[in-house]
Amino acid sequence: MRIEKDNNLPFDFDGGMPNAEDVTEKSMSALWDIVISPMQHQLSDEDKSLISIIGITLKLVAHKAKCYEDMQQGKGDFSDLSRN
Repeated sequence: MRIEKDNNLPFDFDGGMPNAEDVTEKSMSALWDIVISPMQHQLSDEDKSLISIIGITLKLVAHKAKCYEDMQQGKGDFSDLSRN
C-alpha cells in the first residue's frame, strides 16, 4: 500500500473513520487502476468472469462487516437477532 505524507492513507474519507464498505470500494478501485485495467487486453473471458466473482464476493463480505460495525455501534434495529 502506498503511504502518503504524515502516514495518512492515500484515500480521502472526509476525516472520519472509514467503514468496511468504504475501504473495500477504495481498495477495489486501486486494484483496478494499478493492476487490472493496464492488463485488461491480456485477460481471457474466464479471467474477467473470475475477477467479477471476486469483486462481488468482496462487496458481500464488506456489506456483512458494515452490518456488524453498525450493530456494534448501536445503529439500526437488531432486536430480531436476539431471539433465543
